[in-house]
Amino acid sequence: MSPLLRRAAARPAPLAERIEALDRAVDVLGPRAPAAPVDSARSLLERIGDRRALTAEHTVVGLFGATGSGKSSLVNALVGTEISRAAVRRPTTGAPVAAVLGEDGADALLDWLEVEQRHHLDGTDTALAVAAGQPPKGRRARRGAQAPPALVLLDLPDLDSVTRTNREIAERMTGLVDVLVWVTDPQKYADAVLHQEFVQRFAGHDAVTLLVLNQIDRLREAERGPVLASLEELARGDGLEGAPVLGVSASTGEGVEELREKLLSVARSREATAERHRADVRGAAEELLAAADPRGLPEEVAPATVDALVEDLSTAARVEPVARAVGASYRFRAAGRTGWPPLRWLRRVRPDPLRRLGIGQQRDGEGLERTSLPEADAGSRARAADGLRRFADHASDGGGDAWRAAVRRAARSHEEELPDALDQAVAEADLRAGTTSWWWPVLDVVQWLALLTWVVGLGWLALNMLLVFLGVPPPPMPMVEELWIPIPLPTVLVVLGIAAGILVGVAAGAVAALTGSWHRRRARRVLVARVREVAHELVVAEVEEELERAGATARDLALARGGEGAGAV
Repeated sequence: MSPLLRRAAARPAPLAERIEALDRAVDVLGPRAPAAPVDSARSLLERIGDRRALTAEHTVVGLFGATGSGKSSLVNALVGTEISRAAVRRPTTGAPVAAVLGEDGADALLDWLEVEQRHHLDGTDTALAVAAGQPPKGRRARRGAQAPPALVLLDLPDLDSVTRTNREIAERMTGLVDVLVWVTDPQKYADAVLHQEFVQRFAGHDAVTLLVLNQIDRLREAERGPVLASLEELARGDGLEGAPVLGVSASTGEGVEELREKLLSVARSREATAERHRADVRGAAEELLAAADPRGLPEEVAPATVDALVEDLSTAARVEPVARAVGASYRFRAAGRTGWPPLRWLRRVRPDPLRRLGIGQQRDGEGLERTSLPEADAGSRARAADGLRRFADHASDGGGDAWRAAVRRAARSHEEELPDALDQAVAEADLRAGTTSWWWPVLDVVQWLALLTWVVGLGWLALNMLLVFLGVPPPPMPMVEELWIPIPLPTVLVVLGIAAGILVGVAAGAVAALTGSWHRRRARRVLVARVREVAHELVVAEVEEELERAGATARDLALARGGEGAGAV
């Protein structure tokens, strides 16, 4: 079985799924990753789509090399006839030249490749056509014979051509062909241009890569092994762990037949196009991972991180002042019902603490639009901004710079809406602003009874004084003998009324303070819950969506990479 077929059988995911996964990842990473790898991946997906829409029967093999490597001579030797001009003057190849086996669908493919010079070999007696099993012109293939492979063999301009257009053509073709054949010679096999600018870019493309040392006849027999081993070592350093290295001589024909059979074997398997696409998709996924790796981000926001954000936003929303106002409002209203009646009127000169904040009121039958809380000061605004920043930093801890920036943007995406939303949450909170207690009316009755006692005693004394003033003998004054000295009953009533009023007022104040503290704590819980709702809607939910995108992108990039090992042509 061809190594290509063995690799195809072992691949973990269908190519279509890997392409779709890369496409989804590119869509997500577009605004999050650096432009260069994203644009490169988009261009790759477009090329793959265009190539998959063309013939799947043909395998496109491109021969690339530096000036003087003998590409054209090698193409002629592989084909068995001169289709590409080879001469001493360099560069000789200014435009791609194609040798084509299998005419059906080839023209559309060559149009997409922008190859004008085409040599169709079907029905010829060239060495390539004969080796492929093409029947001679005018003769039909034997019944039951295996269909000959469809192959496009390209002779391409030099990679180091001094003519800019020629080099651009060669560079463009490296991204379009199915199989890359890097042709070099004994003098330039270690050329930095070839290895650093081209071969290394296709690390991991072992399954569709060949390295050919041409002009091997120029080496003595004892030198060939070490030179080929050196070229293989360079290939491994370029990231091609399994790409074959062959020695050939276009002039003597040594190794040409082996190379021809290897290329035809690849064409027969019809897997080169898919293998090239797998390698390209894997390479693009790895570039995207290097540019914006989402794998280090947590899967969800930790509860402690959310709690810290809610605490910061609660400070910005002035939850504590409002909660204190709720407790103060309860004490204010309790004093208005249970305080000493002669002093209750003093309460009317001070507004209810909650009403002063504009909370607990309705306007025209609608919810309150804003509270009367003063605008947040610089410290509160800074606390909110710092809270958002800390929340984003903790939520994205472990992620790369690109994703951490994306999480920060998500956390701040509704920052302008946040102050109004927090104020609205406070204004519409159920703070039970009109809550009363059962003991209010009880102590109210006691206070009025105490007042009545005081008034009766005071009135009794005043009446006696009036009678004395008018010279009318007052009736005998009842005396309370049980005390250490006898005291008139009206005086006892006055003292008792005042003392009872004060004592009941003090007791009511103490109970109101305890109950008001409970209402303050309850109000704080309610307000914090409302702030938590706003935080989740405008901040946490956005960040969680970003983390979900990161997780999905990590899975898509892992699928696009495929986890495949290196293979060979």
